[in-house]
Amino acid sequence: MSQFAGWLAQRYCNNRPLTEYEKRADVRQFDSFTFTPIDKGIIAIDDDYLEYVDRHFLYRGWALMGASVFIALGLIFIVAMLHATASLIDRVGPLDSGDTFAIAGLIALILGFLVFIFWKLLLRDVLRHQYYPVRFDRREMKIHIFTGGRDKAMSVPWKDVKFVIGRDKPIGPDEGFTYDLRGLVMRGDQVVHTFAVGSDSGPDPAITLAHWEMIRRFMEEGRSALPFPPLQLYTSVEPSFRNAFIIHVSSAGAGLMWIALPLTLPWALFRFLAMKLCRKPVWPASIASSALHCPSGLPPLRAPAVYGRVNHAGGRADEMERFWRESIAAAKARNEEVREQLTGAAAKA
Repeated sequence: MSQFAGWLAQRYCNNRPLTEYEKRADVRQFDSFTFTPIDKGIIAIDDDYLEYVDRHFLYRGWALMGASVFIALGLIFIVAMLHATASLIDRVGPLDSGDTFAIAGLIALILGFLVFIFWKLLLRDVLRHQYYPVRFDRREMKIHIFTGGRDKAMSVPWKDVKFVIGRDKPIGPDEGFTYDLRGLVMRGDQVVHTFAVGSDSGPDPAITLAHWEMIRRFMEEGRSALPFPPLQLYTSVEPSFRNAFIIHVSSAGAGLMWIALPLTLPWALFRFLAMKLCRKPVWPASIASSALHCPSGLPPLRAPAVYGRVNHAGGRADEMERFWRESIAAAKARNEEVREQLTGAAAKA
C-alpha cells in the first residue's frame, strides 16, 4: 500500500522543517553523476523543457475499483436489511420502536461508511485530471507543477526545490519501502509543498538517483548532455483501453500475466473508466505559450499513442532498449550502497 502514499494513504506533510531522513536523502549528497540517466515517465522533451507524469499515474483505476467493491457490498447489505425487515413486518406486524431505531441506525452507519468511501477513494480517481504533469523549464530555470484546482499550476525556481529520495513507510509487516523522486519546495528552512516526479522506483533507491540524474543533466547541462542512442519515449497518456491493458495486464510479465489476470484485467477496466471520467490536464497559457526552439538540432519528442510503442525503423529501438536494460541493472547493483547512506550507516562506519 505504500505505493499509494501521497494519493490514497500517508498524505504528504507540508509547513514543516526537513526531517533527519530527508537531510540524508538529499540527492545532491550522492554521486549521482556516476549513474546513467533513466527514463521514469517522460512524456515530452525538447531543448526547452522536460515533462513527466506524476507518480500515481500508473496506479490510476485502483481507487475506483476498490471503492466500487465497497460501495456494491454496502448497497447489497442495505437492500438485504430492508428486504429482511419488510419480510419480518409481514410475518409479525409492526416493529417496536427499539428495533426500528436499531435497524435505522445500522443503515445510517452503512450509508455514512459509503459516503466516506465515495469521498476518500472514488473521488480520488474520477472527476479529476487524468494525470498531474511536472515540467522542468530549462529556459526559465523553473519547475512547473500541475496541481489542478483554481490555479491549475504552481511555478517555482529550480534553486528553491530540494530533491530527495522519497521513502514511504510500509503499511504491512511484510511490505518493504517504496522509493521515488520527491521534490520539496522550500521557503527558508520550511517545506511548503511536496510533489513526486515520474513513476516510483519500487524497492530500488538507486533507480531514483538515475532518474534524478536525467533531470539534473537536462537542467544544468542541456539536452545534448543526455548520453542516449536516439531517445524514444515509452509512456503514453492516451486514455485508451489498449493502454490500460498494457499498463496493468502486461506489466505482470510473461510468466505471471495469466495467473494475475483475475486482478489485473478488472484493474485495467477500471483504469480505462477512471481515465474517461477525468479531464485532460491543460497548462495555463503563461506556461503553455513558451516558444519551441531546438538549437541542438534534436527533434522534439512527445508521448506515443500506445504505451511502450517505439519506432523500430533502422534497428535503433533495439539499441535503446538494450541501453535501458543495462542502465537499470547497473543502478540496481548499487542499491546497498545507497541504502547505507540513507540509513546513516555509512556515516557511522
